[in-house]
Amino acid sequence: MIEIKTGTDLIDWTSLVNLYFATDGVIGLGKEKNLIKIKEAFLTSYKVVTVWEREKIIGAGRMISDGVCYGWIHDMAVLPEYQAQGIGRKLMEELLNGNENLLVGLTSAFGAEEFYYKLGFKKHKTALAKYPGESIYLEE
Repeated sequence: MIEIKTGTDLIDWTSLVNLYFATDGVIGLGKEKNLIKIKEAFLTSYKVVTVWEREKIIGAGRMISDGVCYGWIHDMAVLPEYQAQGIGRKLMEELLNGNENLLVGLTSAFGAEEFYYKLGFKKHKTALAKYPGESIYLEE
């Protein structure tokens, strides 16, 4: 049975790190299995949503926001064996629930753009980013 949870109170942090290790998420911290930094990032987020199958986290995402004007979705991930089953959509719907008044942005993983288009997102003509290191998401 699949269950969606909001908040960080019940998160099994090892299970969350394993999700991001498998999906190469959280700006490379998943591949490093950096539990301390991943936990800190999630604990200081505006909204956190996790998807569980029994005791295992199979999907997660978070929003950082001021709660008034802007929100930014980060670290959307679903384990590969659970993808294309509507889990990502449920995650996004829960992240957006109650935040309809915000301008919400995100950076899509390569190949996932169509998923976000179906949820009503559009390309932003002037979005720019500055990463703390090299990134395949930045243009030269």
